[in-house]
Amino acid sequence: MRTRRSARIVLLDQDDRLLLIRCRDDGVIVVPGFPVRELFWVPPGGGLKEGEDFLQAARRELLEETGLTEVEWGPCLWTLDADVRWGGEPLHMHERHFLARVRGMPAITRAYLEPGEQQGIIDHRWWSLAELVAAEATETLRPVGLPELLADVLAVRGHPSGEPRALRI
Repeated sequence: MRTRRSARIVLLDQDDRLLLIRCRDDGVIVVPGFPVRELFWVPPGGGLKEGEDFLQAARRELLEETGLTEVEWGPCLWTLDADVRWGGEPLHMHERHFLARVRGMPAITRAYLEPGEQQGIIDHRWWSLAELVAAEATETLRPVGLPELLADVLAVRGHPSGEPRALRI
């Protein structure tokens, strides 16, 4: 089974709002036990390119998906290991989610998206914790349990100690 390594960014603004990207899946990624939903919200990020480490990939993906480069990077908060089906083929996903903070209210741009991402990335939005909790009933948020995960990060002001938390699908 092939492994896909990827990096995601838990990007917070000065008001502790989280940036999420709304994506269209079209059934490409199938997680056993979860229904396929066409649209979902996920932190910015994506797969590592050859020669990149996880943090390098996180920096590149943040630029591609938002245009942002001026952020304060924090620790790896979470890891996710899961077996899924991607394009009909079995795949092991290994993700690392890094904390980052941005000052002010920077403009988000789609100018750096790769051609394949133009149709898959629908929108972006800054979410407060309360908005995430309310949206959990009507929206698909990833990773699973995102409001609780964010609440834990905010409770320690985004500077968790120790090892990253292992997530489950």
